[in-house]
Formats: sequence, C-alpha cells, structure tokens
Amino acid sequence: MEAYDINQSPCLLVIGAREHTLQKLKAMNIQYMLIQSQLDPLTEYLDEQIVFVDTYENLSEISRMAEKLHLVHHFRAIVSFTEFGLYPAALIAEQLNIKGNAVFPVEYTRDKFKMRRLLKKYQLSSIAYQSCTTLEDVAVFYEQIKAPFILKPVHGAGSQGVCYVNSLESIPNAWSWAVTHGSQELIAEEYLLGKEYSVESLSLDGQHQIIAITEKLTTEFPHFIELEHYSPARLTLEIQQKIQQIILHFLDIIQHQNGPAHTEIKVHQGEIKIIESQTRMGGDQIWELTELTTGVDVISETVCHLLGLSKKARNKKENAAAVLFFAREFEEILDINGLKSAQHLPGIVRIHCTLKKGQKLGKLSSSQSRQGYILGTGHNIDDAISTLRLAMEQVQITSKVHHD
Repeated sequence: MEAYDINQSPCLLVIGAREHTLQKLKAMNIQYMLIQSQLDPLTEYLDEQIVFVDTYENLSEISRMAEKLHLVHHFRAIVSFTEFGLYPAALIAEQLNIKGNAVFPVEYTRDKFKMRRLLKKYQLSSIAYQSCTTLEDVAVFYEQIKAPFILKPVHGAGSQGVCYVNSLESIPNAWSWAVTHGSQELIAEEYLLGKEYSVESLSLDGQHQIIAITEKLTTEFPHFIELEHYSPARLTLEIQQKIQQIILHFLDIIQHQNGPAHTEIKVHQGEIKIIESQTRMGGDQIWELTELTTGVDVISETVCHLLGLSKKARNKKENAAAVLFFAREFEEILDINGLKSAQHLPGIVRIHCTLKKGQKLGKLSSSQSRQGYILGTGHNIDDAISTLRLAMEQVQITSKVHHD
C-alpha cells in the first residue's frame, strides 16, 4: 500500500465500510482504523488499517476491541456508514465519550416497530401497524384493518423479507418469505398508495439539511425490489417543500445528531407518508447520484465535522443522474455482449455487471440478488433516463428460461 501523510489528521474509528468510503478517507489524508465484519469483503490492499470481527452483532467483542484501539490511537470520533455498523458505532461513541451519532436515532430507525410507535406518539405519518411474532398475529392484523398490508422483518435491510399481503390465504406464503429472509420478529404495516421516493439529508450537531429527493421505480407486488433511481425527483415545488418540512420534523423527532439519513416515503394525492428511515447515506449508488447533482459529499462532510477539520467546497457536476439495475431472474445466461460499447456512450459514468456466461439465476429475492447497474447523467432527468435505456439496449444478453 502506498504511504501517505496522515500526521495532520486526528484519528477516526470506522465501524464497517465499503471501498468507496475508504477511498474518500485516503484522498482526504484521514488517519483511521476500521473494524470490519468478515462477512463484508474488502480488497486486500486496504488491510493495513483493518481489524476483522466475525459479525457486527457481537457488541461486547467490538466494544472491547474499540477500547484497546483507543488506548493506542486516541480516537477523536467514530462513524459508520453501513447499516449493521450504525448501532455498534453509536454505543462506542457513548462508551468512549467521543464524537459520533447518538444511540437514540439509530435505535429508533433500525427497529421499525419502535419507529412506528414514535411516529404515532408525535402524530406524524401515522398508519396502522402491528408487531407480529406468530402467524396468528398476522391474521388478526388483517382482520382488524381489512386492507392490504406489508409484512417485513423488524430489523431488515435491502428489501429483504418484504412481502405484500392482500388476503388471509396469502399470509402463510408471506410469513414464510419474511422469516426466511429475516427473523421471526416481524412488523405488519398498512400498505401505502402512491409513488415512492427517498430523501437524503445531512445532520451536523442536530442541525438538519435536506440535500436531495430521489425518485424510485420498483418491481410490482409482492416484494417491491428497487430497479431504478432518478435524481432529482420530478416533483412540483409545493410537494418538495412539503416533503422537506415533514422530514426536518422527523429528524428532530428521532433526535438525529451527526451524519446522513436516508428516509423512504410515498406521495399520494399530495399526502406524504414515511415508510422507513436509516441513519446512513442511501445505498444503490443514491449517495453518488446525490453527490453528482448537488455537490454534497456526505461522507467527507460528516468526517470533517466530527474531526473538527475544515470541509471542502461543494462542487455540483451534473444537472441530473440516474441508475438502472440489472435485475433478471429465472434465466440461464448463454452469452453477454456490448458492455464495452455501452460504457463508451455519452453520459455513462459506469457500468457494473456481474452477469456471466453459464450463470443460472433464480428468483430475485432482494436488492442483493440484482446483478449490477448502469449509472448515467444528463442535462435533465429525462435525458439521463434515455441515456440509461440506450446503454441497456446495447448490452445484448442471450439467455434461456431456468427454474431451480
């Protein structure tokens, strides 16, 4: 690994990271130590600053490790930008008395049932919901509301275990799907009508800023796996302002202190309802769409704030950006061509495709089972979408039907 000057920076403890996060830290000359789960693979060249653990769920092990590392490195702050590192990072910030995010906002967004209770308490975006630990609980909920609902794991992520229910007969299959992709601790929530969006925000010492609203396209019933994201969302100014007001209020309610938040909402006939939120940046390259179209680098700005460093100027690069996912299922890939020519089309930022000749694809079960993406930009969002469509047409995939 190439050496670089880290003497000017106080030390940062990071719990869980992706390559792009570490590349940003390196570019900023940030001195850091990373505690990383063995289940989250990283390239080998980054290993010098990494200590591995079996899982982020072993809080006592991570806590002991953080204490030992703190004696050597004297961390000024701690951060996590990954879903399952958020709670350990908040606990350690409290334990070591260093800057980071608070436990409360992480706890009340990671646990979807706690978040619903909090929203109900403040009469914000209230909907019918119920904690479900048995099939009977789910059936009782359906009998109460007599309307479609979503069943999903309380601590789920990445669309895992999400299932639409619209009848008593569909409950057993939905239950099986949810517990297979999560735990038996589930939540049933009234199904919300409308188009889906996500709201990206940044909080520094409890002061919140709405950065971007992203438009989403998902698969249909029953699992709603995300297929496309567009930034900025095509919304009227009135609806944008309404969304901003609700999300700012929501961030106050959850007492979010430091770092980004990614809040999923639905808009129907002018009414805005919160689906769920995470105290991290949006995945699925949403963080990159946001950075391209607003100039806000939430990783760098969060880190600079926590370490007391001056932040770099914001630099908006594009008017619009979009991402389109490869999301194929029940196919055997016979051949794939055109990736290189598609990559060279004007407006294409990156094509990441994991499809390979001979690959056999089963059911698309979550975000993790998609096969890569195309990221592109344009003068406006329609232009960016057209660019992606053209690139996808250039990628010629020959396949045949495959069922396990």
